[in-house]
Amino acid sequence: MLVKQAQSIHGKIVHIIVDDKFIDMALRQFDEVSPNNNFPILIGSPRTLRYVKSQNVTFYSLKQAEELFRSDGCTAVIFHSLNDGYLPILECIPAEKKVFWLGWGYDYYDRLLSGAYPDGLLLPETKKMMQISLPLRRMRSLLSVSKKTMKNILFKKNKSIPQMLSRVDYFAPVLDVEYEMARKLNPWFKPKYISWNYGTVEDDLSGPSTTVISTRNNILVGNSAAPENNHLEIFQQLSKSIDLSGREIIVPLSYGDQLYSDKVVEVGKRMFGKQFVPLIDFIPKDKYITLLDSCGYVFMNHLRQQAMGNVFIMMMKGAKVFMNSSSPAYKWLIKKGAVVNSIEELINDSEVRLNALTPISRKAHKINIAITMNHCGRDVQREKTRQLINLALSTV
Repeated sequence: MLVKQAQSIHGKIVHIIVDDKFIDMALRQFDEVSPNNNFPILIGSPRTLRYVKSQNVTFYSLKQAEELFRSDGCTAVIFHSLNDGYLPILECIPAEKKVFWLGWGYDYYDRLLSGAYPDGLLLPETKKMMQISLPLRRMRSLLSVSKKTMKNILFKKNKSIPQMLSRVDYFAPVLDVEYEMARKLNPWFKPKYISWNYGTVEDDLSGPSTTVISTRNNILVGNSAAPENNHLEIFQQLSKSIDLSGREIIVPLSYGDQLYSDKVVEVGKRMFGKQFVPLIDFIPKDKYITLLDSCGYVFMNHLRQQAMGNVFIMMMKGAKVFMNSSSPAYKWLIKKGAVVNSIEELINDSEVRLNALTPISRKAHKINIAITMNHCGRDVQREKTRQLINLALSTV
């Protein structure tokens, strides 16, 4: 979608966005609570967008954005993820304008939470595969670096990450436990915590469901073409430990690293043949959720918090969820009382392996629905959005 170029505005919350599938649901959430008070912008030259469909998005050059931040038209700035290219923008925002960082995970794990993972986020087989493909990856990376990116890289040599991130006033990671981890590991990082998440159960995480839980035979593995999914380790465990007769292994790979995706497809086809179903092409959210209706079992092998949207969708659908026990998301869900399983139990406990592909109970399903609704139900999310907007507009 091609969107508008810069325009003058008056007294609005400026949303700095990226072209991503989460943005439209975010803009809807903010406009529902405070219509006509939000102004989403993309930094850079006008271009056709792949994911964002909103008609209200406007392109701004960096210079135009700086002028906007200084003007009365901007009351506060919200970053929807904070990628490397946007870091220098932080210093362009006047001190009296509040800055909110709505974190996605990729944008704060390396910067703030790497100390919690001294061995990295990749398990041995995945790490080995990535090391083999590293020379080609480096070449592709170098070829894709633009002059603008190089300018930002040079800028960051003179400005440390702590210096730039100190401009953030409020930080909303996906889970509250990640804020606590960030503060503990980085004493210099002092923004206040605010709770906010993308999407609601009713509008974004549910769809028509006609399949009986006990007949959902298929298996969902991972959520994207990111190495942090550690697909290879799950493939090996499924192959050697579980009877996969009559089941498809559905693997979303339309989003992320193309080189990694190619490797996963190669391994998956070799190990599972026609049972392996990679989702290579991007499909609309509604169709994706409907497709997941065939899956009664989910394996998410991330060491960090990731794929929470998929996990919540599958919890609502009554699927049995397996997660890596090292993940803060797994620990958070267990603390909330959710009925989820660890991949380590699958590896070490023969009884768990024997019953891995048996449905969860109705009681467990109800518990998981309640936890999901309490975290991201429509009413809960609207209250979170209302509190964030009140903070953004407050002069205190």
